[in-house]
Amino acid sequence: MAIRIEIKDDDVNDLIAFYSTKQKYIREQIIKLEKDLKDVSATIAQLKQRPSNSPSSFTAGLISDKEVFSAKWPWLRKITYAINEAGKPITTKEIVEILELYEPKSEDERKSAISSVSSTLSVKSGKFSDRRDFVKSVTDSGEFAYNIWKEDEDPEKNSYSHGSQIIMDDLPF
Repeated sequence: MAIRIEIKDDDVNDLIAFYSTKQKYIREQIIKLEKDLKDVSATIAQLKQRPSNSPSSFTAGLISDKEVFSAKWPWLRKITYAINEAGKPITTKEIVEILELYEPKSEDERKSAISSVSSTLSVKSGKFSDRRDFVKSVTDSGEFAYNIWKEDEDPEKNSYSHGSQIIMDDLPF
């Protein structure tokens, strides 16, 4: 038995926008699941081709010591994960690009992510923070690059410089 509901013309566009967004989200999930399926299929193929005389020496592709990304993490943990993935100091833009590999975003969501990452980095790498999580350095292009803070490092003399170090005594004025 079908139920008939009358929808005002004003609400139709809102419903279309809602269902279009939902449709896009479902498609993104399908793409992610298809990628996961390919990874699992590749691992199965590797397992089938392993040498039968040395089963204990084979390592499957999905077995990893790395932490598995979670979209539920707070920004601090996501940023730390991205920097660890890069293995070097990276800019805010590069952090967002790495996170988008795990969590695709629309253009508006991307702008929000850049803002959130930038805010978190500013607070957690500043001199006045009670606990520093990141250390920043300046790249050749003038952007800030961030790396994981290590307690035994002096923040004023970090080894993560991406550009020329200028000492005030060297300036001609």
